[in-house]
Amino acid sequence: MTYGSMTTADASAEQRVEAPARPSMRSNVRIAVGSVLLLAAVMCVVVLHHIENGFDWNVAEMLGLSSSPKDASFFPSWTHGGALRYYDRSMAHGQWSPDAGPPYVKHVTMWSDPRCVDHTGPANNVRRILGLRTSWHDHKWNTNSFMSDMNSVQLRFLSRNTNSVLVIPPFHQFPSMSTRAMAMLNDYVLVGGNTIIVVGGPTGVLFINQNLAGTDGYGYELEPKWVEGPYEMQDSAMGSAFQYGAVTLPAVETYNVGVTTASLPKEAVSYYEASEVSVVFMLPCEAGRIIYIGYTFAEMVPAWTDILLLALRSSPT
Repeated sequence: MTYGSMTTADASAEQRVEAPARPSMRSNVRIAVGSVLLLAAVMCVVVLHHIENGFDWNVAEMLGLSSSPKDASFFPSWTHGGALRYYDRSMAHGQWSPDAGPPYVKHVTMWSDPRCVDHTGPANNVRRILGLRTSWHDHKWNTNSFMSDMNSVQLRFLSRNTNSVLVIPPFHQFPSMSTRAMAMLNDYVLVGGNTIIVVGGPTGVLFINQNLAGTDGYGYELEPKWVEGPYEMQDSAMGSAFQYGAVTLPAVETYNVGVTTASLPKEAVSYYEASEVSVVFMLPCEAGRIIYIGYTFAEMVPAWTDILLLALRSSPT
């Protein structure tokens, strides 16, 4: 080998060592994909940060970042946080969801306007007998077992129900009802085959007279009256749920108020009476019915507790 050939070989080797290595195509693709993913992650963090701080929900919806749990928080408190349960304590639960709507296919709902109903007095005894649960975290009457306002969207949903029960407990202040609310309440009992159970004294009788139209549309003129007990079961109770009640119901101080039998319409069915005063009766209303129980439940009396539970059984399920 000559001197000149050795020099040429060394130069070629030097060139090979000093030439920079070219990156492969696979490395370029990895870098590009990583950059795109990093940019997307940063954008998501920024958008979510803006949403939490009052970002326009319309923009969030267009970006596909809204969800049902977020939507549920905008509904009133009675639409979530509580489960409905049948009065017989079966496992039939129902709960509001924005997608499925209100669960008013359940059996019992109780009117509970805090401006009119004392949540610690006789009405609370009625609630306990019915087995209606309060919200689990603060024990308020704000679950979907309760209707807090007659002039509310709850009554609109309730008026579409069938074969259910609305309980009007004893109240100390008369509820204000719009014409529309009154119409929906009458649709509830006349059309859907539902039952309204009115519990209490003179205010309960006035509630029926002022708000419920009856089958003929002219309403009622029931005359409230107190009479000394005990109150005897009538023959008309045979064949109904009330035949399983006590033969006589006790008078509890002055907490019992009935109506004169003369003021009852001809289609009415009286179950318990004394001296021509009925303390438990039913008013048929086309597909539905109104049941009146003339005791405020100021005290837990077993015979009267049974009557309230039997009234629930009088409603189709």
